[in-house]
Amino acid sequence: MNRILFVDDEPNVLEGLKRMLSSLRNEWDMKFVTSGAEALRRLSESPFDVLVTDVRMVGMSGVELLREVLERYPQMIRLVLSGTADLDLTLQCVSLSHQYLLKPCDAQTLRATVQRALCLRVLLHNPVLRGLVSQMQSLPSIPALYGELVRVLRSGDASPQAVGRIMAQDMGMTTKVLQLVNSAFFGISRKIVCPVDAVVYLGIDTVRALVFTASAFSQFRLRDQCRFSIEELQGHCLAVGALARRIAMSMGPNPAAVDQAFVGGLLHDIGKLVLVSNYPEQYQDALRRAREDQVQISEAEYALFGTSHAEIGAYLLWLWGLPDPITEILALHHHPSRDAEAQPAVVAVHFANALVNHEPEQDMDLACLSTRGLEGALPRWRHMHEEMAEKSVC
Repeated sequence: MNRILFVDDEPNVLEGLKRMLSSLRNEWDMKFVTSGAEALRRLSESPFDVLVTDVRMVGMSGVELLREVLERYPQMIRLVLSGTADLDLTLQCVSLSHQYLLKPCDAQTLRATVQRALCLRVLLHNPVLRGLVSQMQSLPSIPALYGELVRVLRSGDASPQAVGRIMAQDMGMTTKVLQLVNSAFFGISRKIVCPVDAVVYLGIDTVRALVFTASAFSQFRLRDQCRFSIEELQGHCLAVGALARRIAMSMGPNPAAVDQAFVGGLLHDIGKLVLVSNYPEQYQDALRRAREDQVQISEAEYALFGTSHAEIGAYLLWLWGLPDPITEILALHHHPSRDAEAQPAVVAVHFANALVNHEPEQDMDLACLSTRGLEGALPRWRHMHEEMAEKSVC
């Protein structure tokens, strides 16, 4: 039974949570405490799987508690359940927690959020995956440029000028982001040559995703004899991200899902870089097997490594502390129906990737469409891809 620790300094709120979640007593062992200090004491006495905390609390704040838990119990799932509208506190919590939920939150939403996080932990604790990663010599840290952007966003000085100044610190990064921004995928009618203009046109969140992707990709160094193109992979990921964003938009008015689909699409294959940079000879063999046996690269990866780039990439983003919805996209982008409650962004990235790869329908996870009432959506998404492909050629 999974153990959940709830923290809120308002006793009435805790009583309300107890009543609301009483039907889950057979699924969860739940404890309720009124302070961060008491939460840390409970954690020191016995292990918990999930922490759910408020942000604004007397004494130790939720931000301080999350920092302590991250340092002492990094494997623990950290969720925020708060009603605060303070942007600075929200941004701090987003970087310290796996999910941020707003009060009031119903039992069904809370249960689904916790269950998705727990399922993801089961996947990422695969002993084969963890054993393979532990042997790797090259597992990069979260990009410094992205970290600087997060710090600016926390400070409240997230103007286009501030973001543009950060990009300009690295001319190579600036060149790469401007190259991506000016690609046909964004449909910009004029040439953008200034980082600030890029931020104004696309918005801070989109440019932040591009900066993160470009800086993440740039950390990988391949051996001279390795026949693998990072540039081609990055171009593929950009195409998938752009198409996934459009697919997510067509699935309904959900801005969070649209953003997640875009970022997840940009990063969905980063696990390939982890594998090829650490095991170049073996990965060349995986590519050869996939080509000769006419199977997907993930199948060849499983045969050689016991895991695939999907799980490897998800594990890397988990180590970097990216939000669970993005990690989930990477883990499930080949088989979204493995999780009946997978988010729309997972479905969007799966089909965007399949369409960009020109995969036949029998290789697509069509089962996840019927469960969402989207049986007739594939032809429309295919048309979106054809339109985007035509524009990229022009």
